[in-house]
Amino acid sequence: MRTMVAWARAHPGWVDGVLTGMLVFPLVPFVLFDGTARIDAAYQILIFLPLAWRRTAPVASFAAVSLFMAGQLFLNDLPLYADVALLLSMYAISAYGPTWARRAALGVGLLAALTATADWYGNALTRPGLAAMVAMLFSVVLAPWALGAYLRTRREYVSGLVDRARQLERDAAQQATIAAAAERARIAREMHDVVAHSLSVIVVQADGALYAARTRPEVAVETLQTISRTSRGSLAEMRRLLGLLRGDEERADVERAPMPTAADVGSLVEQVRGSGLDVRAELVGDPRTVDAAAGLTVYRVVQEALTNTLKHAAPGVRARVRLEVGPDHVLVRVEDDGGATPSAGPAGERSGEPLPRGGGGHGIVGIRERIALHDGTVDAGPLLGGGFRVEARIPYEKESM
Repeated sequence: MRTMVAWARAHPGWVDGVLTGMLVFPLVPFVLFDGTARIDAAYQILIFLPLAWRRTAPVASFAAVSLFMAGQLFLNDLPLYADVALLLSMYAISAYGPTWARRAALGVGLLAALTATADWYGNALTRPGLAAMVAMLFSVVLAPWALGAYLRTRREYVSGLVDRARQLERDAAQQATIAAAAERARIAREMHDVVAHSLSVIVVQADGALYAARTRPEVAVETLQTISRTSRGSLAEMRRLLGLLRGDEERADVERAPMPTAADVGSLVEQVRGSGLDVRAELVGDPRTVDAAAGLTVYRVVQEALTNTLKHAAPGVRARVRLEVGPDHVLVRVEDDGGATPSAGPAGERSGEPLPRGGGGHGIVGIRERIALHDGTVDAGPLLGGGFRVEARIPYEKESM
């Protein structure tokens, strides 16, 4: 049944053609076999024929039906069977025609009702029942016109609901795409921060171990232990991130550790200092009052800034970390002096020109993305006397103690 309805909606011309054929068919025998009614029957067929285009060309169809109906005034004893064509055409123009055509069709229909009344009553217009006849014919004309208007309104309403549903589907798909992209970016930032920081520490320690292995083997052993601890910590955090990505964070074999917060910045500085970087930290306020989301951002900003120092600064660089916890924001400042002019020496493989910072890498970009999530501000760039500074202002909500 639904298939037939769908086919009928997709092929309105065929449906209207079949309907017209059904209306014309009873008149065919009169045209073929009844000489006295042949002209009247043929004329009625002409009235019905435009109905084949009542939906595909509603204005032309209604105009043709109206003209042929008007021609009845000049024919005598014409049967009233073809008058149904006007009612069908009134419905079609109201349901499918433009606004101006619908209004004009209503006027034509009412005029046709008055004309028919005058034709039937002739010179006896004062006869009783005239008003009732006019009212009845008006109702006959108005009924199909109103039905067409109702179905048109309903069709437009349903079409609007369908369009709205499709728009909601598109919006939902777009929101899902945006959410997926945001989640991928978040995971990418976390993985970048974990991997970049850990590998930078490992590289620095490995460079030192290579040099110390030739002169002070005991230092090399300590350095390798630091590399081992850093690698294990990085591996554990990578497992946690991958577990969240796979959705198996509830499994017992997934190593889970609490996300770092602002209170862990001190441990981070100690870890970096243990890798050989001369870094000092200054803390103002209580970082435990910072909520988890902002605290993670504070930690990652310091981590990324120190990682950039390890990766890009010259040997002998000195760094400073200042953390100021205000009533509604955290001010993070990480700066370094750029280090001494690179030369051959204990750094071994690290000798050479330092890499440029703030360029096409992901570190500073990731910091800006993190700060933007909190409606904060960040300023990163080289200092006039040499070195580099990252300064961020991160709004936060107080964590309940």
